[in-house]
Amino acid sequence: MDSTTERPIPALTGVRAEVLDCVQSNLAVLADHFHGPGTHLRLGATLSSRWWLGADDLPTVDPPVARTLAAAERAAGLTLGARATTNGAELDRLATAPGQLHYALADSYEMPWLPYFGQQHMEHSFLLLAPGTPDGPWTVVDAYDNDTQWGAAKPGSWTVTAAELAALSWIDLYDVTAAPALPPRPEPRADHVPMDGYFAALDRGTDRERALHRLTGDTWLLARSRRLHALFAADGAPLDEALAQHLADWDKLATQAYVTYRRVARGRPEPAGTVARLAQLLERDRKVFAAPAGVPDPDHLSDRVARVVGAALGVDPATLLPGDGDLSALPAFTSFRMVDIIDQLESQLDVELDSDDLVPENLRSLDGLCRIVRSATGAR
Repeated sequence: MDSTTERPIPALTGVRAEVLDCVQSNLAVLADHFHGPGTHLRLGATLSSRWWLGADDLPTVDPPVARTLAAAERAAGLTLGARATTNGAELDRLATAPGQLHYALADSYEMPWLPYFGQQHMEHSFLLLAPGTPDGPWTVVDAYDNDTQWGAAKPGSWTVTAAELAALSWIDLYDVTAAPALPPRPEPRADHVPMDGYFAALDRGTDRERALHRLTGDTWLLARSRRLHALFAADGAPLDEALAQHLADWDKLATQAYVTYRRVARGRPEPAGTVARLAQLLERDRKVFAAPAGVPDPDHLSDRVARVVGAALGVDPATLLPGDGDLSALPAFTSFRMVDIIDQLESQLDVELDSDDLVPENLRSLDGLCRIVRSATGAR
């Protein structure tokens, strides 16, 4: 594998890779490649503290890849078509046009250009350019930027042979093109989801090393996503002092979480306070990343959802606003009424709510219901 970093790739230069995760970083290259410098910051239009239950039964704030790809298509003017799920040995058999560009996902453990090679399994993205001539080399482009315990990952490009790519045991390969037109610039949006279940799961996890390893990765993701969102919202303007300090506090927490994890991994006592500090910063997010004054609900979605909920529960919709009240405290609220509310929202607003969003923390308030409707419609 030969490094070709001395041959700069225009779209790689200027990408703020230090605020992107390993799936976003190469979507960012594509966004700028097709639509011009700075387009990649649109990947931070929506700030979220949403969490999911991972395949290992631990919670995580790392979203499913399909969600990240769909968000990039909506906000950054990309069209990703699933090409194939294959492996490195089969790449040269694909009917790929010379020099064709692909977005790819594979296992970081098998990628020799990364410090994770032979060290850590992780779904990781890169761009793959097909050979320009028969039997010629492939080109890997990877904008990922991160310091790890095994060394630094830095943006670059590498020439790889078919034999070297054969080591990849699986690859999800996507054709990628520009959308017909770049969508209008989305409004900055923050979805502040209750995180009680997330905190409880990590606090009570008996395997502390495993739980703290997850917490380390998640605080890293949260810190990066907040800085990306701040850059997008600022639209080129300097960040104000309070916001800059808040972002610095997120960086400090990411360091604290890593130190805590490493101490426990070495058999030492766990320092207290990491999860509590995370809860404090997420709560402060609500103030720092509040909706701009005067445009809290530009499409009047809260009014429309309030009318649906009010009709189902037999209350005046006006009494449900603002939307942070606990709906389960209302006398008419039952699980049957909530099912009716979900059905009516889908019918009257012509949406199909994501089953992953139908969790108690989203269903117990008007704000939560608005959040999952926006998620279903791709509104930002």
